[in-house]
Amino acid sequence: MALRHRCRTRGAMVLAGALALAACAPLVPGPGAPVDERPGERPAPPPPAEPEAPVEAPSPPASPVSPPVAADAVSALVGDARRAAAAGRHEAAVALAERAQRLDPRAPEPYLVLARAHQALGRTAQARQLALRGLASSPPGSQLRADLEALLGTLGP
Repeated sequence: MALRHRCRTRGAMVLAGALALAACAPLVPGPGAPVDERPGERPAPPPPAEPEAPVEAPSPPASPVSPPVAADAVSALVGDARRAAAAGRHEAAVALAERAQRLDPRAPEPYLVLARAHQALGRTAQARQLALRGLASSPPGSQLRADLEALLGTLGP
């Protein structure tokens, strides 16, 4: 009895699979499919293709410097992050400085703000890593570099 039930179930599954495959078959005849052509009746040829306009290559950017809009946005976000940190909202400062850092990863200012905020939150290892990243992108002899070096001095080895 169980064998007969298995055979019926297997047969039903094979039939269902065949029907599913048949339902997926295209309704429009493809290449190699028989086409019904009556003698004397030819389908109209397709209209001629319109000539394509020449495509101009995009011009390369004038310089590899990020656009001024991003610099303004980075400065605004860094300013907001500094104000948040001064108000004791260090998590908000981290979020704002991270947004600034994503806009311009080469700018050292967000790294300084991030490092100070992480230091205030007790995350000294992360603060040290961020200060080192800011130091790598800060110009030599700048006040920002001096601030990053001073912060590294307070974080220890």
